[in-house]
Amino acid sequence: MSTLSLLLLMTCLCETADAFTLSSKRSLTRTSYTPVPPLLQVRAQVVSSTAVASAIATTSTITSKKETKSDSAPFENFDYNAHWYPVIWAHDLRLNEPTKVTVFDVDYVIAKTSETEVVGLLDVCPHKAAALSQGRMTASGHFQCAYHGWSFDGTSGDCMEIPQLVQAAADGDDSTTSSSVKKPFPKLSQRTGATAVPTMIHQQMVWLFPGGNLEQALLAPPPPSVPEVASGQLKMSTAIRDIPVDWPILVSNICDPDHGVFAHQAKPFDWYTASVEEPLQLVQEFPDSGKGFIMKSKVPAKDKVLSVDRKIRGTHQEFEKKQLKKQQKQKTKAPTLLATSFLQLPTHLQLKRVNAETNTTNFISTFYICPVGVGRSRFMSAGISTMAPKRWLTKLLLDNFLDQDTYLLASQEHTLLAKEADELKRIMKQKDPEDVDFDITKHKLSVRRNLFALQSPSEKMGSKIEQFWDATLTRVPNRVENLLKLDQAGALLHQKTREQVLDRASQHLAISPDAQDVVKNCHKLVQGAKAISILTLGTKLVSIWLLPKYSWASRIPHAGLFFLKPTCVAAVVALSSAVSYLASKMIREYYYKYTDDYRRKDLSKIPTLWMDK
Repeated sequence: MSTLSLLLLMTCLCETADAFTLSSKRSLTRTSYTPVPPLLQVRAQVVSSTAVASAIATTSTITSKKETKSDSAPFENFDYNAHWYPVIWAHDLRLNEPTKVTVFDVDYVIAKTSETEVVGLLDVCPHKAAALSQGRMTASGHFQCAYHGWSFDGTSGDCMEIPQLVQAAADGDDSTTSSSVKKPFPKLSQRTGATAVPTMIHQQMVWLFPGGNLEQALLAPPPPSVPEVASGQLKMSTAIRDIPVDWPILVSNICDPDHGVFAHQAKPFDWYTASVEEPLQLVQEFPDSGKGFIMKSKVPAKDKVLSVDRKIRGTHQEFEKKQLKKQQKQKTKAPTLLATSFLQLPTHLQLKRVNAETNTTNFISTFYICPVGVGRSRFMSAGISTMAPKRWLTKLLLDNFLDQDTYLLASQEHTLLAKEADELKRIMKQKDPEDVDFDITKHKLSVRRNLFALQSPSEKMGSKIEQFWDATLTRVPNRVENLLKLDQAGALLHQKTREQVLDRASQHLAISPDAQDVVKNCHKLVQGAKAISILTLGTKLVSIWLLPKYSWASRIPHAGLFFLKPTCVAAVVALSSAVSYLASKMIREYYYKYTDDYRRKDLSKIPTLWMDK
């Protein structure tokens, strides 16, 4: 795969506008049918405007201090509930349309009410527990349950209307205007309110805070930012795909540069690897009194594994000569480049090659992983550069790229989750039955430490990540109980099939309006191309029958007869067939594609990068 392909596969670029707004949410006591906005709701209206920038900036200043902890217990204070989580790109939300998102196996419903505003609730109607995401947004901007019509304010969660309790202003009043039809009625039960959740749009991403109300959200570290996007220097284009693989496994995989040469046959991955001669420089930070964990790494951006391969093949000197000639042709000296990474666990990674002297770059790959739940992830990425290719174009390369190793991750998950469930059961079996203070979240795991044999110099960061998972996964909300439920149900006994793991239709097409529009337009092209071919051939056949038989046919203008010539008809049919073929081929890209035949073809490329003994 070429350098350009890798840049595209890591996803591409989008508009530089930095939508950064916050909608405050909170479950409140519901006191009346038409509630007066409480103090927090008024505050939310302020925060969702320009005040949010200063509020988040203040929080950022407070929480950005570097803090260190002893190596004996570096993750003891890490808190999964003290973080914002990426759930979907803002432009993957249709305006005023409820959309379900999931974090830690809990479903939420969100809606984009403007290009810079988003609101969200727990996806459960308090009336009869139906999913609010199956409903609609009213003209007033409220979530309306499709079951019985109850509606809720997306900012506070307050119940705004119960149709069955609406009364006429006066007996026999036939008015249909809302101002005269409804009249007050006794206050509602406190149980009629939906549960609201803080959400915001930041750098085109929708972020959700599942750990509490607005006050708690403002005290948490702000969502990670890409400075080059905030400054407007570079543009961003995005990608999204749901992946049926446990999210810690996906995060670890993205942070593992060693797999790129083999799983993806992509040379540029080697720039981010380390070696004995070029060790990885790693810095760890524990911001917010240890509730967060950040790692930064850098290494010279040059070949390591591939350099060894060239020496084995005896082609190293020839390669070096070619590189020297390229440098001599350039008018300026090529800068020394560093391959850097910025990891903010549990969800965010940035990769870029920077000029060692100026610390600048013209391309950044950034990744966001939503922890959907046990065995489920949402992969979102952006390529940040000076260019802005269309989303559908980069999607072609990205899906092929993700297919190359996602099934490998599923095979890894099959073993890893079973081991984790076994260790959890062993811990719970050993607890004292009389210990009323037993807390599984205080226990660390040893699954990855016992299962993995990490040897590569590049795995300096990877080993820290695996230590982090072992130390903190018991604290992930809902993880222990849901993993044990899956184990008890026998779901961990059988590995998922290739078709299940790599089904692009459910993982991308179903959640991307852009993709749905592309497929719809491609179907129209196929139908239109077929219609043109049939019409052209039919017209030709009719002309063959009419021209010799009727004298008036001879008066048809010459230009009209030109399009009935065999060469012209053949050209139209050929062009229509080509359009139909390409459109059909594009449609197939949105469905399951990566069969064993594709896998074998990719595997055959590995010896060209690393010579077999």
